[in-house]
Order: sequence, then structure tokens, then C-alpha cells
Amino acid sequence: MEALLGRETRGHKDLDLLVLLDDLPALWDLFHEHGFTLQWVWRDNRWVAGAGAGERWPAAFVVADGHGRELDVHLIDIGPDGTIVQHYDSPWPIPDAIDGQGSIAGAMVPCVSKQTHLSMHTGYPLPDGHQRDLELL
Repeated sequence: MEALLGRETRGHKDLDLLVLLDDLPALWDLFHEHGFTLQWVWRDNRWVAGAGAGERWPAAFVVADGHGRELDVHLIDIGPDGTIVQHYDSPWPIPDAIDGQGSIAGAMVPCVSKQTHLSMHTGYPLPDGHQRDLELL
């Protein structure tokens, strides 16, 4: 959410990422290189085939490193018409493509749009600070 605002509005323990399924093998390599290990597999997870025979990877999970940094990862694809294909049983609607533009620490990053952020944060009780962040959008 803060990427769209271009600034941090509150402290976070994690960074939420939507990752293309085809990028997962390289991402696992990066996790291992930087000391990130699997901490949690979300209930909405679906298992996907890994690189090795019989290997399976989660599609909705959290990794962390020894410094307390966490990444909350959800695997997606982008369909030929630009729609998001979710590889997990999503509680969130993602009504459009990832066509938002934001910034994190001054670096421009693609992200979901304001409309998608708003739709992803409806229908359930929001944790402290989230409602205020939505109002800033």
C-alpha cells in the first residue's frame, strides 16, 4: 500500500509480494543466498511442481531471515488478456492487472492499482493501521 503512496506510513514486519510462477525457482535461489527460510505456509496455499522430480513448492507462504525480515509471497501469472491468475485459493479479488506504479526507498516498482488495493482490503476486519492507510490512498 505504501508503495502507491511513495512513503512508509507505519512500521511493518514484512513485505507483501506477488511473484510470477515462472520466477519462483530463481526466487528460491535468492532466498537461500540471503539466508531466508520457509516459516509459514498460508491456509490458502496450493502446492506447485518444483524444479526436481517429486519436488513441490508452496504458492502462498512466508520466508524470513535471521534479522527478522519477512517476505509474504503469493504466486500469480498474468493471462493473455492481462488478468491475474492466482495460484492459491485467494480471499482477495484482484480485478485488474498489476498496472499500478509505486516507489520503495526511491526505487520505482510495479504494484497493484489503488482500485485493487481497496478491493483486496474489504470484506474482513482490518488490523490496526490498515484502515487509516486505505484512507490515505
